Amino acid sequence: MKLLSFISALIMQAVLNGCCIKFTSEDAKQFVNSRVLPKVKSVETNGECGFKLSKIKSVSCDSSLIAQAEIAIDKLSAITGNDIEIAKNGKLELSINKQLATEQYKLTIDNKKVNIQGGSPAGVFYGIQTLLQLLPTDVYGEGTVASDYALPPVIVDDSPRFDYRGMMIDVSRHFIQFDDLLQYVELLGQHKVNTLHLHLCDDQGWRLEIKAYPELTKIGSIRGTNEVIKPFRHSKAPEWQKHDPDPYGPFFYTQEQIKQLIKFASVRGITIVPEIDVPGHSLAINRVLHTGCRVKGSKGVHGYRGNVLCAGNEEVFNILETIFAEVAALFPSDYIHIGGDEVNHKQWLSCSECKKLMKREKLKGGHEIQNYVVKRVCEIVAKHGKRPVGWNEILSGGKLPEGTTIMSWIGPKPGIEAAKKGIEVIMAPGQYCYFDMKEARHHLEPGHWWAGIVNLEKVYSFDPLESIPDENKSFIKGISGALWTEYVTPEKEQLHYKSFPRLCALAEVAWSQPEHREYSDFMSRMGKYHLLRLEEQDVNYRIPRATYKFENDSIVFTKPYPEAKIYYSIDGSKPSKSSQLYEQPIPMKYRDDLKFITLSPSGKACKYEGVIKKDKKKK
Repeated sequence: MKLLSFISALIMQAVLNGCCIKFTSEDAKQFVNSRVLPKVKSVETNGECGFKLSKIKSVSCDSSLIAQAEIAIDKLSAITGNDIEIAKNGKLELSINKQLATEQYKLTIDNKKVNIQGGSPAGVFYGIQTLLQLLPTDVYGEGTVASDYALPPVIVDDSPRFDYRGMMIDVSRHFIQFDDLLQYVELLGQHKVNTLHLHLCDDQGWRLEIKAYPELTKIGSIRGTNEVIKPFRHSKAPEWQKHDPDPYGPFFYTQEQIKQLIKFASVRGITIVPEIDVPGHSLAINRVLHTGCRVKGSKGVHGYRGNVLCAGNEEVFNILETIFAEVAALFPSDYIHIGGDEVNHKQWLSCSECKKLMKREKLKGGHEIQNYVVKRVCEIVAKHGKRPVGWNEILSGGKLPEGTTIMSWIGPKPGIEAAKKGIEVIMAPGQYCYFDMKEARHHLEPGHWWAGIVNLEKVYSFDPLESIPDENKSFIKGISGALWTEYVTPEKEQLHYKSFPRLCALAEVAWSQPEHREYSDFMSRMGKYHLLRLEEQDVNYRIPRATYKFENDSIVFTKPYPEAKIYYSIDGSKPSKSSQLYEQPIPMKYRDDLKFITLSPSGKACKYEGVIKKDKKKK
């Protein structure tokens, strides 16, 4: 008996010490394809024996990858229980392979080690993100020891579809605190999004420290009653929109904070693109530095007077020269965004200085004045070694300086037409990419509606290259989401709620090839794994809601993914987890009083209950 016990102990110890844990070829591929988001380009099997996660006790890396290695170590130490360090001959190897494209990575797993090669530190970082998505979801939270967890033997070869994969955050209307912005950058990196575009100034506040003009933030970052910048309330806002009669601010980023943000983002493969929005949306700078036209003027599209820079005042361009010089020195990004949208041309046409400019430069109206301003601002930006990018309105009034990029937001059409003319384009059409839009027609759902309902499936359906002739496709540099913050209050809660999970869909559109993407597969990965990852990080995401249809005098619900649960009430009361669980079609007679909620796999409930719309009643 003692001999048998001894042999059994030896066998068990051999298993624990790394005996082969076999995966079939199909299981190994499915392991990756069912978990990773964005969808990877290629997965091949690499033998039969998997790799035990507990073997990782050290990480080896090139000297240029220390920061990326530390990110991996932080996550892996908690999940394995090992005190992992950087050392030679680690079971996790990180390296640069110059034969790979810049953002390409190759993740190789066999029964002996895990190897991640990238064409750059960004590529290696993306490989680490894919590795982490192969682990239990609690690796994104506190982490628990998973000593017997095995990774499949695979070779993942992955690279992005588009060079520019961005997200724009408006920090002027409602300010995003610095620590919350850092967390958002962390989330962008996990989704392989490589650009954070910050809309740093608008009518409602100036949010970037400018050393030459300290009053821009001392005065221009505060609004409210008795302040230079008056209380903000969107002109068409419903009652739940926050109104700030009390001072809002001072809220701005110091240049030292921006440097910290840039460093933090760079390690995660993310570039920070600043936007100084001119010549419209300039009420904050006009109120502080008196750069507007000296006439009362008419109201612009958002109901403001005097929010346009004076095109005929040469001192305005001297001020812009100073501001853009500081911005260019602070941000290493190739791009500086110059805005250019929604300019009130009527302001210029009633200004004596702008009339003199029109006569002197032989300009025929507001669009040509705008083109004149845009060209001058582009020259300033180029002078400081940067590439100007602006909203699609900068296309009007005349030719753009060579090297100028446009961001197509009104819809895909301006981007399509620009690409046909050989102008570089970043696609950001509101109908697919604006996360300030409502996700449902629910009266409590916050958001704009000018571009229609922009739900998760709508975002995922967008193809930035649709209707682009083959010979012009190279001019589409990528895609960007956008979140304008009129309705983002409270700021952190709504930043998450409006961004996720739509940002997950956008990330896959930007990274993955169309032939590898399918919405039901995307939602399956979301339901099984990715929503749990977000919850582990306390992301207040919007629960994808069930949909319904009328069939045979019944109401039939469809889950957004198999793991979701639907609870409903038929007496008009607010449903909860203690209500009736949906398991079969509901008779149509209960339609008027029927309410429902959708729960995530962890039991998290959708913020707003669903109702059956009256206009959907079957005739």
